[in-house]
Amino acid sequence: MTSAEREFWRSATCTVWVSLGPTGAVVFAGFDRAYLDGYEYHVSVEPEDLPALRAALGVGPDADLLDAVCAAADTIMAVGERSWLQSHGVPCALQVW
Repeated sequence: MTSAEREFWRSATCTVWVSLGPTGAVVFAGFDRAYLDGYEYHVSVEPEDLPALRAALGVGPDADLLDAVCAAADTIMAVGERSWLQSHGVPCALQVW
C-alpha cells in the first residue's frame, strides 16, 4: 500500500513530505538545503510500530494516520521528526544521503 506524498512541513531551507511506503511504513522524506550543500533523508516508522505512533498522536485505529501526522506538524518539527518519535517511544529508522 502506498499513498501520495503530502507536504508535511516547509521552511526557507528545508521541505519535508510524508507518505505511506509500499510496505505500509510511514515515511518522512526531507530535503535540507542549509547543511552540507544540501542533503536528503528519510525517517521511517515500520507497520508494526504504527500503533505506537497512533498512541503518540492520540488517535485510534480508524483515524487517517497521515492526517493526524500532518495535524501535528508544528509540534513534531519543533524538535525534529526522529527526536519527536524517539521521545514518544516510537521506533524509527534514519537514512541520510
